[in-house]
Amino acid sequence: MIRWGRITGLICAVFCVLAPAAGARQATPAYGKAVLTSCDKEAHVATFEGQMMLVKKATKLQMRFTLQASTPESPKLRKIDADGFGEWISAPAGVRKYTYDKTVEALLSPASYRVQIDFRWKASSGRNVRSERAYSPVCRQPDLRPDLVLRNVSSDRDGYTAVVVNRGKGAAGAFDVGFQRNGTSVGSSRVAGIAAGATVNVFLPAPPCGEGEQLTAVVDAQSEVDEVDEENDTFDVSC
Repeated sequence: MIRWGRITGLICAVFCVLAPAAGARQATPAYGKAVLTSCDKEAHVATFEGQMMLVKKATKLQMRFTLQASTPESPKLRKIDADGFGEWISAPAGVRKYTYDKTVEALLSPASYRVQIDFRWKASSGRNVRSERAYSPVCRQPDLRPDLVLRNVSSDRDGYTAVVVNRGKGAAGAFDVGFQRNGTSVGSSRVAGIAAGATVNVFLPAPPCGEGEQLTAVVDAQSEVDEVDEENDTFDVSC
């Protein structure tokens, strides 16, 4: 569940227009803009901003925010229903430039977010003078969980050694690495934790396994760590 947080509005009553360079090709001017003002990947917070300027014959400025998101499973950006989105927001009477912010908190990850902003300008009669649509840049929220992976398990005369790598973006807390011989548990070793990108060798004193026996290591054997991928936690070798 995504919880949409603080929504704030800011008003600016200053406006200026830059003249185009002489001889430059003039495209249809855009008087509305969608901006990504902040994208905090650790706090999972993004702030989007709509900006619009007064146009000739218009007396009322309005904008409407639509939140869109995509995930690795659904890569196409799609509309997300959220409180405070999808409603027309009107500028106070008399302003020539209007800016409005929406801050979205508790964003899920991994996912990407942006806003579509529809702008419209109305005359005093209520007639639409102009309409525009703009899209903000994307705020990407990576998966910051750890991902514990076994790279190898081996046996010598003193015991068993497993090589564990954290290939995720976040550190992992304490966990066990269990060892099995021919499917039977022979014990486990405790790891205090492992940083993102780090490697640790985990040793269990035990009699060596015999030729042809299967040696298996299981990382996070008690499922104590919330990982990106829970399906890559075992490694098997033949002694």
